[in-house]
Amino acid sequence: MQTSRRNFMRIAGGSAILLAASSCTSGPGYPDPRLPWRSAETEVDPMRFALAHALLAPNPHNRQPWMVDLRSPTKAVLYCDPAKDIPHTDPFDRQITIGLGCFLELFTMAAATQGYRAELELFPEGSDQVTLDNRPIAKLELHLDDNIQSDPLFAQVFARRTNRNVYTEQKPNSADLNQIIGSNNNIRTGYAISDAKINPLRALAAEAARIEFETPRTYMESVHLMRIGSHEIAANPDGISLEGPAMGLLKKIGIVTREKLADPTSSAFKQGLKQYQQAAESAAAFVWIITPDNSREQQIAAGRAYIRQNLAATELGLSMHPLSQALQEYPEMAEMLEQVHDLTNSSGQRLQMFARLGYAKAKQPAPRFPLSAKIISHGKT
Repeated sequence: MQTSRRNFMRIAGGSAILLAASSCTSGPGYPDPRLPWRSAETEVDPMRFALAHALLAPNPHNRQPWMVDLRSPTKAVLYCDPAKDIPHTDPFDRQITIGLGCFLELFTMAAATQGYRAELELFPEGSDQVTLDNRPIAKLELHLDDNIQSDPLFAQVFARRTNRNVYTEQKPNSADLNQIIGSNNNIRTGYAISDAKINPLRALAAEAARIEFETPRTYMESVHLMRIGSHEIAANPDGISLEGPAMGLLKKIGIVTREKLADPTSSAFKQGLKQYQQAAESAAAFVWIITPDNSREQQIAAGRAYIRQNLAATELGLSMHPLSQALQEYPEMAEMLEQVHDLTNSSGQRLQMFARLGYAKAKQPAPRFPLSAKIISHGKT
């Protein structure tokens, strides 16, 4: 077995066990899990066109929590699928709500390219601060508007990625960071680029990752969502994709399995933690988003601002990766949550997003369910 582990590390090389992202082909009987990235432009119906682009939004653990009651070519209602929650690492659905904010911003941007103004009514039946429930997230309406202009950032939608790889030592400049945080002027943002500010944040991010990995219930939440090899990914194109040319073989011979990944004494577990920490420590800069409170509306606003930052970074050739661990609301992470607020000068408010920036090798987009899988009914207005 020791020889097999050495061979595995030789095969895997520098690519991460938990952060791996390479090519993925569909399994027998399953569609290509990355087809939605290529098919969004083929939608003719204005509502479906906007929704097909919106579902490419970043979201926690790639859970893709959105479900849509499609009422007409210009009206729909957005819901959150309660089966997509991550209760141990996101006990109050804050991260899920931010992901829905990303969805709504892409929806609005996509509609504008077709000459439609998107009108959003958030939480029309109210909301619960403890958990999202079966009430709608938003009513969506599209209105033809001769004055609507396409957002320049929309050009980056298909190139945008969440890049979890180790970043190079090259640093972005202050002008680039100001452009990124200035992509949305209606929300408080900040950044760190000097070593004096970056180094404590790197250390905090690495320590927060250790806590999440070594807290059984939070780490096992990720393990249960791991899709190992191309067949699993094609069958369930959500969650955490572990892929690459050798991943299917490594799973078959028992080197990369959920059991091994769940075992804190295994090489797979230790290597996964090490690689995540190395990725966090390779940050060339950090950006963040702060809201005055932690209401659902502010969480949506944070998501809308984050996707704009991600698109702006893409336009500048920068990679971006949200580091959510230190922002999570469970007891073991309480000290990290307090520290990250102190280090970003956001105490007394709510730090909603905290992401690393840098330069890295390009990667494949994350798998996605097709739009057809996210339509829950064809109701009437």
